[in-house]
Amino acid sequence: MSKTVIAFLKFFSPLALAYILVAAWFLNNQAGHHGELVRERQQTRVFQTARAIDLDMDTHFSDARFLARLVVRAFEDEQGTMRMRELGWVFSDFSRSRPHYFQLRFLDEKGMEQLRVDRVMDGPAVIPEENLQAKGDRYYFREAFRGGRDDVYVSHFDLNEERGKVEVPHRPTLRFACPVIDRDGNKLGVVVLNFDGSELLGRIRGRAESDEGTAIFCDSEGYWFLAPGNAAAWGKSLGLKDATMAHHFPEAWRTIAGADSGQVLTDSGFFTFATIETPSHTLVPLTGAPVEAGPRRWKIVTWVKPARLTLPWANLFILMTCLALAALAAGSWHLIGFRVSRSQAETRLRESEERLLAITQSAQDAIVMVDGHDRITYSNPAARSMFGYEDEDLLGREAHPFLLAAPLSVEAAAAEERTGRPAEIEVVHRDGHTIPVELSSSRFRIKDQWYAVGSMRNISRRKKGEMALKRSEETARALLNAPTDSALLVSLSGTILSINEIGAKRLGEKAEVLTGQSLLNLIDPAMAERYRKSLRQVLETGEATQFEDLHRNSRLLVNAYPIKDESGVVENIALFARDVTEQHRAQAALRQSEQRFRDVSEAVGEYIWETDANGAFTFVTEDSVFVLGYTSDELLGRTLDTLVPEDLAADFHTWQADVIAKREPFSNVEVQVRTKEETLIWIRISGVPYFDDDKKFLGYRGAAMDVTEQKAQQEAVKASERQLRALAESAYDGIIMIDTSGNVSFWNEAAEQMFGYAEEEALGRNVHDLVTPADMRDRAKEGVALFAATGEGEVVDNIREVEAVRKDGTLFPVEISVSGFRLGGQWYAVGTVRDITERKATEAKLRELATTDGLTNLNNRRRFMELAEQELTRSKRYPHSLAMFMMDIDHFKQVNDTHGHDVGDEVLRSLAVTASEALRDADILGRLGGEEFGVLLPETDAESALEVAERIRLSVEQTSIHTSAGDLNITISIGVAVMETDDTVETLLKKADVALYRAKDGGRNRAVLA
Repeated sequence: MSKTVIAFLKFFSPLALAYILVAAWFLNNQAGHHGELVRERQQTRVFQTARAIDLDMDTHFSDARFLARLVVRAFEDEQGTMRMRELGWVFSDFSRSRPHYFQLRFLDEKGMEQLRVDRVMDGPAVIPEENLQAKGDRYYFREAFRGGRDDVYVSHFDLNEERGKVEVPHRPTLRFACPVIDRDGNKLGVVVLNFDGSELLGRIRGRAESDEGTAIFCDSEGYWFLAPGNAAAWGKSLGLKDATMAHHFPEAWRTIAGADSGQVLTDSGFFTFATIETPSHTLVPLTGAPVEAGPRRWKIVTWVKPARLTLPWANLFILMTCLALAALAAGSWHLIGFRVSRSQAETRLRESEERLLAITQSAQDAIVMVDGHDRITYSNPAARSMFGYEDEDLLGREAHPFLLAAPLSVEAAAAEERTGRPAEIEVVHRDGHTIPVELSSSRFRIKDQWYAVGSMRNISRRKKGEMALKRSEETARALLNAPTDSALLVSLSGTILSINEIGAKRLGEKAEVLTGQSLLNLIDPAMAERYRKSLRQVLETGEATQFEDLHRNSRLLVNAYPIKDESGVVENIALFARDVTEQHRAQAALRQSEQRFRDVSEAVGEYIWETDANGAFTFVTEDSVFVLGYTSDELLGRTLDTLVPEDLAADFHTWQADVIAKREPFSNVEVQVRTKEETLIWIRISGVPYFDDDKKFLGYRGAAMDVTEQKAQQEAVKASERQLRALAESAYDGIIMIDTSGNVSFWNEAAEQMFGYAEEEALGRNVHDLVTPADMRDRAKEGVALFAATGEGEVVDNIREVEAVRKDGTLFPVEISVSGFRLGGQWYAVGTVRDITERKATEAKLRELATTDGLTNLNNRRRFMELAEQELTRSKRYPHSLAMFMMDIDHFKQVNDTHGHDVGDEVLRSLAVTASEALRDADILGRLGGEEFGVLLPETDAESALEVAERIRLSVEQTSIHTSAGDLNITISIGVAVMETDDTVETLLKKADVALYRAKDGGRNRAVLA
């Protein structure tokens, strides 16, 4: 063992070190790559979020200026209470189109609320005059009122207060305030838009936060608006000094506070940050830099925890590396063990060869080895003495000149192996005389060369004895022609009363000469003493006895029988002697054969048995003690059914009786038996019947082995299979398993209901012929061929949405997840199939709701802006002209006030139909809010845009709208704008909006180019 360990360490240590170094390099390289990807993803998220917020802020500035202009226009057009009422309607419509403002207000020059629209559960609500409040002391009024025309004041981002207290539940609020200044420069008051900060925080969380990083939003002092985890936010509003970045992440905050953007790695994690330049508590003019920039800027930060910076599969890789090292160690151990074992075997072989050489050199029999050409390659001293030659005289010479009658050759050795009998031949001595020998030969092969070895025993003396015996036998046969047993009748003192010729011959005299002599005096003293004891035993017991003895090199089996008189007293003894020398030799050979038989059975881990015709054991190898706990002696005479438990004994006995009656072989029959220690085990038995020379059935011979562990494993596998099948059958999703040919080998009940095929219809058929649409079938089968070869494929280890076909031919969408596994050298695939018809319908409905105006079925504002962004990008890239105009129904408020909102809705739907019919398929039409519509005209210049606008205006003017209140006629005003190089969607929309107001100011029912 120590040699094996040392050799193993020398072999395995360099391999293990090299493997560990390569694995460590790979893991470190992948970790660096992973870190780079994390940095890039976080930087992209942060910068995109900051850019989106900047754009959103511009939109809020525009909204504030827009409402301020509306108020100015209302003051110029209307007077008194009517003016505030109409402004309330306008503010309400604006609130519906901008749900992110929870409050819109107009404060007069003293800070008194003249109009307030709150967003409540049912929609915008105009607050009654008696509930309006004075806000002249609020900082945002004072700061905004000191601004100029189109300046917008951005308040602190804080929690909303009502009547001097923080509103509960907390409502994050950002206020946009714009002074209202008429044409003469008189300040009429301030428009204030209260923006719902929760939406801003939601956008930041949605854009910046991910599975690997947490979004953080704070001001320039580090106070959190959006805090990580369970940390408290709004510390500045609530007086929580610890609710800051500086308190929780001081090391990171030092870097974040001192730079506009960047990334920093600390013990707390990895931080990516950017600064939003639009300041709070600042007046922002229409163009140019803020009036007051100050330090009040916002920071967007993502925080990646240290655990997320490591490779997600690092621990698994380390585990797999350890397992691979263990496998390498096991393989190395087996290889080194094999090498050491081979070296030890070679050493033992050399020692065996040395012993064999010593044995042959000292053997009394002559031993000669010849090659395939019958040339002598080896002879021992006894052979050289028998032939009369020295070793150098014999080596290389052909063997047949020395042998008479039978040669020593490879062919002769093969013939002896077939017959199993040695040959008696004569050897020629150097001086010419012959010597009778008994030649036993065998052949063997070394390096593709056959050799023969002959062992020759001088049988000169035996031949002389055999000749004498032959003559004696011939004489006895001629005299008696009787059986070969010796028969004698002796008195109690040992005097021979009668003897047959065979017995006389064995004693060396004639029968008449021996009669009357003492038998004990005719044999050697040792044998005479054994005869005397046997005769005494017969006399004392009155029973026959039997013993063996040697007489003249022969083993005799002697039976002594008492001859009794009429009274039962022993008066004489009859002796019968049989020569059993050959029988003893055969028994010795049989014992050797049985020993070989036992050795083989021990090597294969079984025990061998033999029964008689009734099933009782007549022979069992000693291995039975390792399986049953019983020794072979304890099992002899017993039947196997005595070891079978009582509840199974009757069935086993019936089976055994049936097998014995049919005389048929059986194999791999598993039987539960009870061991000597009362433990129940399973054994597997196989047996064949055997017969005597007369075809009489004698019993069975066979082998048995312990299969308890195998049975337990099989039962565990079966139980696992039953559980897995039960789980599969109870699943709501279809579960299908296919082999390497794509043929179905498992099809659960959910698959039956989903595709319409019963399990017996699907099993064995190609899965793609059943469920794959015809136009996709060939490609799918090509994927199966790739999977069968590599275990990989386009759909393996992925979740995909595809189209499937039912038995009735209908197509429907499904979601599939496929994984592969290898069993018995072949790849199998298991797929989970889910019917997603309802989900797809729901998604389509949600997309429609998210992009369509519910009243007119046109694009809603969000969808219109998205499409406009795409067209603007495309027009700038190629480049192409692009025009946009805004339409507004003239005096639409009067329609609602006179006829009601239901009729107003009918008017809006009619305008949508009329405008759609007048536009091209490539043009984009959307409802932006209230009675305001937007139109985008790709590849259209100013002149063409005005023509389209005029065509729509005329069509609307000439169309009579049939409503529930009767026929109505309306007119529209249109503002047209054409894209310039530096335009964005927002600026283009603003230009169209300005042109629309010019159309309104110019008398309505007209189209004006910006």
